[in-house]
Amino acid sequence: MSNCLKISFLLIAASLMLPLASISLQPASTEWPIFWEIRAYIVNYTGVTTMLIMSMTVILSVKHWPFEKWLAGLDKQYKLHKYLGIAAVLCGFVHWLGFLSDDLAMDLGYIETKQETYPFWKSITQLGDPAQFIGEWGFYISVVVAAIALIKYFPHHFFQITHKIIPYLYLLLVLHMLIFFEASLWLTASGLVLAAIVLLASIASFINIFGLNGINNCTEAKIVAINSFNNGLEVTLQAAENIQHYRPGQFVFIAFDQKESPHPFSIASKVSQTNELRFLIKANGDYTSTLADTLKLNQTVKLEGPYGCFDFNDKAAHQIWIAGGIGITPFISALESQPTYKKIDIFYTYKQADKGLLKKLQALANDRNITLRLYETSNNERLSSKDILKRIDRIDDCSVWFCGPTSLGEQCKSLFQQEKLPEKSFHQELFSFR
Repeated sequence: MSNCLKISFLLIAASLMLPLASISLQPASTEWPIFWEIRAYIVNYTGVTTMLIMSMTVILSVKHWPFEKWLAGLDKQYKLHKYLGIAAVLCGFVHWLGFLSDDLAMDLGYIETKQETYPFWKSITQLGDPAQFIGEWGFYISVVVAAIALIKYFPHHFFQITHKIIPYLYLLLVLHMLIFFEASLWLTASGLVLAAIVLLASIASFINIFGLNGINNCTEAKIVAINSFNNGLEVTLQAAENIQHYRPGQFVFIAFDQKESPHPFSIASKVSQTNELRFLIKANGDYTSTLADTLKLNQTVKLEGPYGCFDFNDKAAHQIWIAGGIGITPFISALESQPTYKKIDIFYTYKQADKGLLKKLQALANDRNITLRLYETSNNERLSSKDILKRIDRIDDCSVWFCGPTSLGEQCKSLFQQEKLPEKSFHQELFSFR
């Protein structure tokens, strides 16, 4: 199980347990039958847990807070953001079912028609209907946004546009919560924790709304070279400011077009003395496929970063580097950037050979006395975790750095851990923000 998934379970468990300390089921009365008490409890409980989880999801959307360091990379932060977003929608679904339960019970004849379902609505009758509308349609919109994020069929720019709705939607749901959350509960333990997390998430929402997310890490650059390779481009940028703090294995967000949101790309070279960087961009999506026709020399672009903790910095004397396709990019950057004093084995699997790229990779490996093994899948040369184990004496004495297909990464991690590789010694660049 990945660390992101473990942290997700812990945060969700904490969100589910916290309201139990404050929200209780009240005894039934003649005026308020047991059905309405149970319904009020379920709606209150799921409302608090949904807002807690959704608030954490919004907080994790901010890039320049310290969460990246705590979670070992922005890719891990966004993965956690994704898991919690799914959990928030599922919890919101239960909240929605609890809200609609009275209509179903009335239709089935189990209870008598009753317009007011919460006693404290008597003092806010005029706000009740708009608040219900916000909550109900907020849930529907959240489901649509989550579906677009998870279904890769939708273009990336459509995913980005719909995600821009979330900060506004979240602030409306805060208003929904403030109207319906009983005032007495704010002074309880769960109420105080909820207030603090909601306040932080509201700040995060305004950061996103005003376009301040990551703005401190931005600089301008211009395109100084464009070269083609198999199904992709090699683009060289020269930054207007000093970027010597960029490290191999990291990535940056690049905005080639003001109309398009920035996209993440791994650094594929060392930083030159003139602040030049290269990027290998594979045409494997609706956006990257258009770059060959739109990019021009001396075009101004915006860089945001660097991000990521895939930096090859550990105490292991022997490192195993595993790359798939364009996942070779951070490894090229590392080979170019610094002398190698460790024993390194590189396993690189790809679909189609790019002679120029392979020649460069082989030359870098030879210069540093590194073992390079190539697997071209179009020639039925398949790389597997078992194949790697056959060529390594003791995997438990190594550290593994992986950037490539998720399925291969999971296979390698599972088998290597069976062979006593410590979990902390397996480093994987997820590089998928959807």
